[in-house]
Amino acid sequence: MKKIIFLAILLMIIPISAFAAQYKIDDSTNLYLDVLVRGYYLNDQRIEWSGLESTFGAEADINSIIERDMGTWKIRAEGEFYLNQPYGRNILSDEMRNSYKSNFQTEIFTISKLNIQTELNNFTIKLGKGETPFGRTYFQTFSNSFLDSPFIRTESILWRETGLFINYTIGLFSLDAAVANGEEDKDTNSSKAAIGRIGVGKKNYAFGVSAKYQDGIGSGVQKTFKNHYGIDFMARYLNLTLSGEAIYDEYGFYRNYNENEISWNKSIYYRDIFYKDKTPITGIGGYLNLGYKYAKLNIDLNYGLYYPKKINNPYHDELNHRSIIKIAYNLSSGLQVFGIGLVENERKAESWRSDAKPFAFEVGLQYKF
Repeated sequence: MKKIIFLAILLMIIPISAFAAQYKIDDSTNLYLDVLVRGYYLNDQRIEWSGLESTFGAEADINSIIERDMGTWKIRAEGEFYLNQPYGRNILSDEMRNSYKSNFQTEIFTISKLNIQTELNNFTIKLGKGETPFGRTYFQTFSNSFLDSPFIRTESILWRETGLFINYTIGLFSLDAAVANGEEDKDTNSSKAAIGRIGVGKKNYAFGVSAKYQDGIGSGVQKTFKNHYGIDFMARYLNLTLSGEAIYDEYGFYRNYNENEISWNKSIYYRDIFYKDKTPITGIGGYLNLGYKYAKLNIDLNYGLYYPKKINNPYHDELNHRSIIKIAYNLSSGLQVFGIGLVENERKAESWRSDAKPFAFEVGLQYKF
């Protein structure tokens, strides 16, 4: 075990150019390693009011798994780490914009996954940080922040959870259950979320039903709801993959709170607001994604809707339409050029945000080796 730990640390500090996809440590132990480096230009007119809507940037994704075969069972250590280029410090500042300041305080190093897994027969038990067991996605993303994703995936469903995960798979049937913090990182209060998914599927089709329930995340008067119930599906034929998700969503502050005092990332869609004491705001949303792969070309077409409960707040109550197109072309083995376009509907905005426009686009290169 000491040899495995030493080698894992060594591989994290040697130059990236020396990385390979797989290392055989001994007869029963393997290390799998993927490194992705991405350079891009991003223009997001939805945040035109920030002064940060147009930028070049760079980021990386380092994904590693150490796996040991113990005969009747397996043990794995999984780690995925993001390297992110932060924004400069010369940011527009006033009373209103400052409430969104944390949205642009990017951490240079973040932990996407870090967990220990054991696999025995049809059971897998995972402890640590990993992919949320809620729902499924079947499209490629081109951002460490997943900004090129449907509304329910950027605003409602977390991409990662931290806790205890159990998976049972037999034949077409799969069951996922988790007790998690309810937040991506360490919890900010003592409550825990219960998450589960029941699904069936094979290579060319899948269907699942998911649920997440918790009394709220955050401490004291800052507590917010974060519950949803949903379905997901996928059908694949030749080079086409049709997939989608739909959810019933609960969000908003648990108690009356001044949203201008938020110190964490704040939604630009006014989801961080108070409705009624201990009463969530509800919404229904979903999307369809059509993916096409042929030779070196990958295309995703995505369209989604989100219907929030009307609470007599004109900045919140607007229906959201989001259309996304993603095109990627493999220039050589591991090297992709990509482009993303995201378009939403016009929304009523406060005067200081009135110049914002409902679209974003990104172009770039990424290399995976």
